[in-house]
Amino acid sequence: MKFIGATLFVSAAYVASLVSGAAIVSITSPLLNTKYKAGQEAIISWINPTVATIPQIILAKGPSTALQPIMTIATNVNANDLKYVWKIPFEIENGSEYAFELGNSPDLAFAGPFTIEGGVGGTLPSSNTSSTGTSSPAPAPANPPAGGNAAATPAAPSATAGGNSQTSPHNANASHTSAANKEMAGQAMVALGLVAAAASQFF
Repeated sequence: MKFIGATLFVSAAYVASLVSGAAIVSITSPLLNTKYKAGQEAIISWINPTVATIPQIILAKGPSTALQPIMTIATNVNANDLKYVWKIPFEIENGSEYAFELGNSPDLAFAGPFTIEGGVGGTLPSSNTSSTGTSSPAPAPANPPAGGNAAATPAAPSATAGGNSQTSPHNANASHTSAANKEMAGQAMVALGLVAAAASQFF
């Protein structure tokens, strides 16, 4: 019976590992409820990277339980740079439910929500074209909308005191609804079924 109990415990631990991911960095900026303006530079900074390369940085929008990707900011970012500077395009829509996603599901780090103001709306570029940091952004459209190249002086974003840039584990796990997470959940259900079937043979 002790052997059976140990087997079930190990199986349960394996199932838990299937449905949970680990944050690849600890984000320090932006802070919670930071306010940006279109044309301004947003500094995304982090510490304690667990990977050498961040596969992608995504701008997402929506409630924390149902974030939707808006655009890819950068790909293959050197995690040891500890920051990435993104120039916010003028074509972006105004909103208060923006967030950054760093990495790929299920190993993600989140920062947000934050607000972007002063945008004119329109077609966003396929990736960031004005930024600093080691990365490999995708090509931008050949003819950006008028006004998209206007120079802007970077300004420090305002943030609510005491904010926390790292989304809580509950929100972080709930906010990603990709096919990868659904597949992991399916694997977990199968594993639980196998554990239950094995246990029934001994009771």
